[in-house]
Amino acid sequence: AIEAQQVELERIRGEVANQLHLTAFDLVDELVWQWKQEPPFSTTTPVVVADVTVPVGLGTALQAQIENHLASVLGANPDTNVSPSHCPQCTAVVVHSGPEGTVVSRGIDNPSVLESLGGRTGQHALFLDFEAEGSSLVLRARITRLTPDLPIVHSTTLASSASQPALLRQPQSLKSAAAARQEYLDVLADRGLLSVPFRIGVRTYAPPDQDAENPGTAPPPFLWLQTGVEYAPTTARLWTSSFIVGGSFIPQAYKGLMGQVRIGRLISGRARSHTRPDLYLFFGGAVTTVWGASTASFATEPINADVIVAAITGSEPRATFGSLHAGLDLRLGNRMGISAFLETLPTYRTSNNIGEYVTFLGVEYHSLGVEVSFWF
Repeated sequence: AIEAQQVELERIRGEVANQLHLTAFDLVDELVWQWKQEPPFSTTTPVVVADVTVPVGLGTALQAQIENHLASVLGANPDTNVSPSHCPQCTAVVVHSGPEGTVVSRGIDNPSVLESLGGRTGQHALFLDFEAEGSSLVLRARITRLTPDLPIVHSTTLASSASQPALLRQPQSLKSAAAARQEYLDVLADRGLLSVPFRIGVRTYAPPDQDAENPGTAPPPFLWLQTGVEYAPTTARLWTSSFIVGGSFIPQAYKGLMGQVRIGRLISGRARSHTRPDLYLFFGGAVTTVWGASTASFATEPINADVIVAAITGSEPRATFGSLHAGLDLRLGNRMGISAFLETLPTYRTSNNIGEYVTFLGVEYHSLGVEVSFWF
């Protein structure tokens, strides 16, 4: 039990650390975006990244990641007028001996080193201090002049709640936090609550039991073209509902019309994804009417000579029936998808022409369908 608690504690600690890392990157992005709006210098100015401090326990790895991320974002946004530069003397450890004693420090903390730098390297230094204050991560950024007294020429303080997901903005198209959130919401709502699906589907019907008395002939596969409207009550598209109409036509074989309703529930997550497929479980019902020479098998009685003669003389067989179905729908970005379902036809439970593919919980499923869908 103690080991399990330690494992769980380590997992939670890792999640918190990852979120803090992302939040720190988000604050760096916000800092650079503010510099794009109001550059701290009127012209391009070399600046040394003198120091990056992070909350105790996050380690030097985070410091290096922040430095790399800052250099990447500044390199992609030269209009900030802040040009990262390298200063070996600033970060090197130096030893200074004098009458008062011996001092071991970084070059950036040693006045004699700063005096020797002059104008040979970057004339300004950037300090980034990250601190955890309650549930917030605070960034204090200051730019100082590289002189012994390190006067501050620019300073900024930014804060972000650690419980708030990071925006992860692209350095090449840096935006404000408000604009980035609005862009994300626009992506979520790009399909709107209403959409128009177009489907191409095939329904096949189970052959009858050949061991039964007077076995008949199963109907042929039916090709359906369908369209209609689909409604999602929220942009997360956790639930969907649709009303679809369709038609089927094979010359000299059959014609058909269908009306269909469905309700779907997302089972692969709490909201639809833009980076991976979404899986929906759906239930629905349909009313179908078919007519033509090949629809005689939808009769509840076996096909006999009278039915064949009626088809030859022009009196086409016709059938209207209801059905219930359940299946799975795999979607990609709510732009295209493929679904498969089983369908039960209550009218044909005792039919000699249509058998069942499977029986589940006392329900016989007589039809198997596959559909390819596109949304507009």
